This record gives sequence, structure tokens and C-alpha cells, in this order.
Amino acid sequence: MVNGAGSRRFYAAGATGFLDRARETGGIRLPADGPVAWTTHADLVEATAAILADEGSFEGPTPPLTASRALSFDDIASLATEVTGRPFTRTVAPEAAFRDQLVTHGVPAPYADQIPGIFAAARAGEFAGAGPTPAALLGREPAGMREVPAEALR
Repeated sequence: MVNGAGSRRFYAAGATGFLDRARETGGIRLPADGPVAWTTHADLVEATAAILADEGSFEGPTPPLTASRALSFDDIASLATEVTGRPFTRTVAPEAAFRDQLVTHGVPAPYADQIPGIFAAARAGEFAGAGPTPAALLGREPAGMREVPAEALR
């Protein structure tokens, strides 16, 4: 998703869809990725409300509303291990095999064809744009991915 000033944002909840099988196996098998500034819906809503409540504080494009730290799935596996106390291991899946696995699990082929491109874009750094704006608006660090694995993997 494009978010002001050309930065891109992905919702942290989207990462949990890729963690569904990890809940049972402890294995996170996905294509090679790169850092993503995963943003929680709750933080985005709160930051947006702060902007709207302070009329005139932002003129022009909305500032980047992304997490303050970008993480890869290697990082997420480490966080998942830390917050759950269970071991999680990240392995790289070939993109074609991953795409076929998605189709086998019911993802329509046109969507499955697009998902490896998201991982390629992450490898290229297109989603790594972390920024300070949400922390300033919230008066605290955004939740980010630390809380998401804890909730998704219990």
C-alpha cells in the first residue's frame, strides 16, 4: 500500500497469515524476503485520529505512517521465539514451490501468482521505510511486530 511521500506500508496483521502453519510446526517457510515496516491497524488508526484532531498540523501529503523499525521474517522468527518461549525456525522456500503450495491450500491462482512479487519487492527494500511520525503522534513507540507474533502464535 502506498502511504504519503511514496513510502509503502504493510499491515502487521498480514504477516500473521504467513505464520498460521508456524503455530503448529514452529517452521516459517517462505520465499526470501527483506525488511518490512509492518504497521498495526490500531497504531495507524490512532495516528490518523491524532492528525485529524489537530487540524492544520499537516499540510500536503500525509506523512509516512509506518512502524519505526523494519523487520524481515528472520527477525520475526526470532521475535516469535522470544515472546512465546517456543522455538521458531525460518527457512527459505523457492518461490515457485511456495506459489504452488498457496494454490494447494486454496488461494486462487491469480492471487498466488502475485504473492512472490511481494517478497521480491521486500528483498529490493521497497517496504523498509520505517519512520518516526507515528511515535511522535502516539507519544509512544508503535506496537510493531513484537506484539503481533505473541498474539498470533499462542
